[in-house]
Amino acid sequence: MRLNKQIICASDRPGSGSFRPIAMSEGEAPPHHEPRVLIVDDEYFVAWHLEALLQDLEFDVCDIAGDCESAVKSAIDFTPDLILMDVNLGGGPDGVETVRRIFQRRQVPVIFITAYTDEANLTRIRQAAPAAAILSKPVSPEVLQAAVRRALPREGG
Repeated sequence: MRLNKQIICASDRPGSGSFRPIAMSEGEAPPHHEPRVLIVDDEYFVAWHLEALLQDLEFDVCDIAGDCESAVKSAIDFTPDLILMDVNLGGGPDGVETVRRIFQRRQVPVIFITAYTDEANLTRIRQAAPAAAILSKPVSPEVLQAAVRRALPREGG
């Protein structure tokens, strides 16, 4: 059974503050003011750090996923405006394959954040997502902010 009547943002999950369900009709885009970002990284301390940086920049982190299946589901369910994607997701499909699977369902800007910047990985990333930015880990807040702002220019700013 799929819930189509509400979307709950990850920053609203129990234990992380307030809980704000957003009432929606099936097929309706979620009303939001801040751009919604999906973080995909199997290292949760890294993901939580990215979440904090994005929240400081007034972006809404709609979910954190640690593997391919969760990322694809979240990209469909939460309709993010941007995805921050790690390349190495531990076992199973990596971040490049995950982006390919997401792009089969919907197009969304992607920023790869990875420690794996060898030529073979860069070539795979460019083939899967030619417009994606590629940032090296560890990423500084300033570099992340600049990449996110390029990927998601805000209206009037």
